[in-house]
Amino acid sequence: MIEMVRLNPTGNLTCLVTRKAPDADEAAITRTLMAECEQVAYLDPPSLPEARARIRLMGGEFCGNAAMAGACYLAERDGILPGEEQTVPLEISGAAGVLNCTVRREKGGGYEGTVPMPGIESVTMVREDSFVLAAVKMPGILHMVLEDEPLLHRETAEKLLLKLAAQVPDDAVGLLQWDRRKGFMMPLVYVRKSGTLVWETGCGSGSAAVGAREAVSRGEGRSEIEVRQPGGMIRVTANVRMGWPEEIFISGYVRIGETEQRNTG
Repeated sequence: MIEMVRLNPTGNLTCLVTRKAPDADEAAITRTLMAECEQVAYLDPPSLPEARARIRLMGGEFCGNAAMAGACYLAERDGILPGEEQTVPLEISGAAGVLNCTVRREKGGGYEGTVPMPGIESVTMVREDSFVLAAVKMPGILHMVLEDEPLLHRETAEKLLLKLAAQVPDDAVGLLQWDRRKGFMMPLVYVRKSGTLVWETGCGSGSAAVGAREAVSRGEGRSEIEVRQPGGMIRVTANVRMGWPEEIFISGYVRIGETEQRNTG
C-alpha cells in the first residue's frame, strides 16, 4: 500500500509517492505508476537540516518540474492561501545542495512555481548521422539540442536518442527538438536506470537548457524566454555574464490532484 498524489506541472504529469513501507519494491511501484504518468518521484526526509524534504526520482536524475511540483504540494500541505507566496527549500535527486523553490498560490486554485536550476557545466557540439546537436550538460542530465530542423518522425528521434545515450555515461539523456522561430520544443528523455524512453509534454531541465542558450545569444544581462511545448509554456529567466549563463530559473503552472491510497502489489 502506498500514498501518492498526481501533480501536473505544465502537463508533465508526475506521480509523487508521499508514503510507502520501508521495504517496498520501488521498481515495481514505478513500473505500475508509469502506466499513468510521465515520471514517478518519491518524497523522502531531507539529508540536510536546512531542507524541508527531498524529492527523488527513481533513476536518480534531476527534474526541475518534479522540484517545482513537489514544492507546490508541500506549500499546499502547509495551508498556503490564494495570493500568498512561500519559499520551500528542497533537495532534489541529481543536484547538490538545497534549491529554494518559490510557490505562489493563484486565486483560480492552481500554483505558480519557480525553481533555481543547477548551473550548466558545459556546452559542446556533437555530430551524429547527418545531425549537428548542442550537448548541454547539467547535473543529473545531459540534453542534446537539435535546433531549427524539421520535426523528426517518432521512430527516427527515438533511435537517435538511444544511439547518443549509448555514447555517454549520464544517468539521463534528453533529445530536445527546438524550433526557434516558433519558440516550440519537443522533449524526449531517456533514463538509463529505469530504461524508460518518454515523450514528455513538458521538460523543466530541457527548457532551462534551451532558454540558457537563447539567453547567451541575446547577450549580457538578464533575459526572459518562453519555451512552449506540448503541455504548455515554461518561462526561463537567465542572467548572462561574460558570455555564460550564471543564474537560470524556470517558472510554470502546477495543478495538484487528490491524495490517494493505492495497492501496487
